[in-house]
Amino acid sequence: MKKILAIICTATLLLSLSGCEKFLTELPKSTLVAENSFTTSDDWQKALTGAYAMLQEVFMEKYTIVLNEFGTDEVEPFDLSWALYVQLKYYTFNAEHEFFRCHYIWAYDGIKRCNTVLDMPAAAPITPEERALMEAQAKFLRSIFYFELVSFYGGVPIWTSSAIDPDQINKPRSSAEEVYKLLLQDMEDAAVALPEKWDKPVDAGRATSLAAYAFLGRFYLQHGEPDKALTALNHLDGKFSLYSNLNDIFAPAHKNELKENIFEIQFSHSGNWGLEGSLQSSYWGPRGGGGPTNNAFGWGGFGPTQYLYDQYEATDKRRAAWFATEYMGVPQNPPCTMKFRDPDYGNQIEDDDLNYVMMRWADVLLMKAEALNETDDATSAKYDCINEVRRRAGLSDLSGLSKEQFKAAVLKERLLELNCEHHRRTDLIRFGKLQEQVHAAFPDITLDEHTNLYPIPQQAIDSNSMMSDSDQNPGY
Repeated sequence: MKKILAIICTATLLLSLSGCEKFLTELPKSTLVAENSFTTSDDWQKALTGAYAMLQEVFMEKYTIVLNEFGTDEVEPFDLSWALYVQLKYYTFNAEHEFFRCHYIWAYDGIKRCNTVLDMPAAAPITPEERALMEAQAKFLRSIFYFELVSFYGGVPIWTSSAIDPDQINKPRSSAEEVYKLLLQDMEDAAVALPEKWDKPVDAGRATSLAAYAFLGRFYLQHGEPDKALTALNHLDGKFSLYSNLNDIFAPAHKNELKENIFEIQFSHSGNWGLEGSLQSSYWGPRGGGGPTNNAFGWGGFGPTQYLYDQYEATDKRRAAWFATEYMGVPQNPPCTMKFRDPDYGNQIEDDDLNYVMMRWADVLLMKAEALNETDDATSAKYDCINEVRRRAGLSDLSGLSKEQFKAAVLKERLLELNCEHHRRTDLIRFGKLQEQVHAAFPDITLDEHTNLYPIPQQAIDSNSMMSDSDQNPGY
């Protein structure tokens, strides 16, 4: 179903962005709009589910899964026959790169679906309580989609209406500050209105207030407001704890337990390639196992760098738990990641049962440590946070570091704990270390600072009458 929804939604968005004013202004004999197509409460809930579904595409589709990983020190492509992979590693891409085009379209597709819910007519057949919860979830999701856009491309057009008339579709490029203002307010609103948890099992995976505060912390840190990040993250104190077994974090048996994992994008094994199952095992899988067929290893087209593996101390439990130097007798050099290996369906192509863990308590602890350090907190709280993560890994406590030393320790700990989880590029940009760390892992690559942003997809510029080539990010 997710693939069908993506195809339909992509086609719809491309049509709406194509500048077909003549088509859009003709008067049709009948019009399918929210007022006459969504006639029940269940219809509106399905519309909201459609917005959630776009998380799968924006973060875990076969193109987008690598966009916060390639071009960093922690992940590299091994299938160098694919030019699109090579371009991302070496930063030789341009605005025509297919991965950026898909990512941009799918993020706006998610925004469109959120706007449909937020533009729900007053006469919609739902209760005020249902409306409030649906609007809060739509704002939660819209905030995430806009954060993806602003962190990748900088300022982008702001689209807050579900209308398809040209004046609503063709928008000028807003500044990054304007985008942040919208997405931060959306997530603030969601945090206040959402429940701390949902009681019915059928609602597993829905946004919660605690997830919203966690994302607020992430967004405020990226925006350079550690004080506000800390205020948001403090709402999670005492609500979560770390699994003692590292592999329980990602195991299908522990989906949606809300112990360590705070928000997960939902996937489920379906028995059919490319439907509701995840592709994490297939794409992060070991190499050299016979190719992309059932009972083989999977695609194995990319994975951890040797640089990443070498950052672990020999006693670090995460090295043994999350990496393999050989798999079923086949050497893995560099070692492959085993974080995302489904024990039941790991050898079935694009159909494993793994959720994508988008926010977890270890991440929150490290964000709190960072925020406390940035705000010059004089207590031991920042050490309590980082050392909680380190103790689970079997490492000794940190103490007595300068502010800059502690900052470096946090960045390294995020590499050791959160690698391959779609965080590294934004982390390196926030710490001002992208160019330095890429060069550390790949001495033959030297980058300029313009690489902190990706190019705005050329199709997005060409199809928007309010944008021109002058809107392109510098260096592209």
